[in-house]
Amino acid sequence: MGSLSREQIVAAALRIARTDGLDALTIRRLATDLGASRMALYRHVADKDALVALVLDVVAEQSVPPLPPSDGPWEDRLRRLAHSLRDELGAYPGLIDMLMTRYNHGHGGLRAVDTMLEIMTDAGLGSADAARYYMVFIDIVFGRLHRESHGDPVSPERTAGLLARAGERDDLPHVRAAESAMRAVTAEQIFETELDMLVDAITAAARR
Repeated sequence: MGSLSREQIVAAALRIARTDGLDALTIRRLATDLGASRMALYRHVADKDALVALVLDVVAEQSVPPLPPSDGPWEDRLRRLAHSLRDELGAYPGLIDMLMTRYNHGHGGLRAVDTMLEIMTDAGLGSADAARYYMVFIDIVFGRLHRESHGDPVSPERTAGLLARAGERDDLPHVRAAESAMRAVTAEQIFETELDMLVDAITAAARR
């Protein structure tokens, strides 16, 4: 094929990462998919680390759609951002592991941080509280993604096992009373509750 463009490389890399996960994303695999030589790719990306960094940055950029500051209450913007990040990052197997262990200092990653801090500031927080609740926001979103991909302590399977063992005993009245409710809780409900708690905490902090 002719000379490669950054757009072609990014599109192919994202396709591999979404379909087969970041572990499958290598210079060799990318060259094969593009019908290009590895040397042609090295003119754009130095190595696999640089390739992964590029993918992380582009996904971060896609996760944070540009929104004007006046586009709805800060609470709605925070929730939309949280769901966008969860959906977009969760679509790439292995990506959350990369984000948990390496920095993303590209344009997309930095714009995501700036957008989060903008929302915290619009909520009425000072710089210290905005920084703290930005960190809490990241912990909630990334933590949920990591648990869902590595084993969630409140997954339906784990809950069913707990309730099965509890059913063998007669000295756990509160567990028995909550059994139906515990089986009905979903990961989506937990995520929404975490966001509810964050919104309440930010609201309270802004009033102090």
